[in-house]
Amino acid sequence: MQIILSRVAKWFDRFNQVLAGIACAMLVIITLAICWEIIARWSFNLNNPWLVELSEITLLYVTFLGAAWVLGNDKHVTIDLIIERIRPITRRWLHLVLSLLAAVTCFTLVWFGLLVALDQFQNEIREPTIMAPQSFWITLVIPFGFFLLGVQFLRRAVRSMLGLPMVAQLD
Repeated sequence: MQIILSRVAKWFDRFNQVLAGIACAMLVIITLAICWEIIARWSFNLNNPWLVELSEITLLYVTFLGAAWVLGNDKHVTIDLIIERIRPITRRWLHLVLSLLAAVTCFTLVWFGLLVALDQFQNEIREPTIMAPQSFWITLVIPFGFFLLGVQFLRRAVRSMLGLPMVAQLD
């Protein structure tokens, strides 16, 4: 059973690495597009009114595609001043309780995010913008990202219970 769990954990970590890579690529592409927009506007008096909207959507996707990878590598913001001053057993329990609370919060947001996306899909709701995309395509990344974060918080809770480091190393 432990071998299966280890393989699933490695798959999950690699999946998060791929998503983080996609998020990085999206960020680079939208940055280059904005730079080109500045040059085109200044040099040729051309503008793309949809670029601002696309950059907003991209930033949302980058946030939720990369969040689980960031947490899995223990790169989220922490309050080290407090964490480093408490006893190791207290720190372990604190990580456990906070990870479980965060997981419950994430899975609650997954549920409500899916309900909102389903409603947007069924009612064919579109964004009132230039591109007018269907809203559920924008909304779906939120429950997806929170699901991955919830799983990552559960993994942190288990690691904390077992007294293991917060970050598992990939082979």
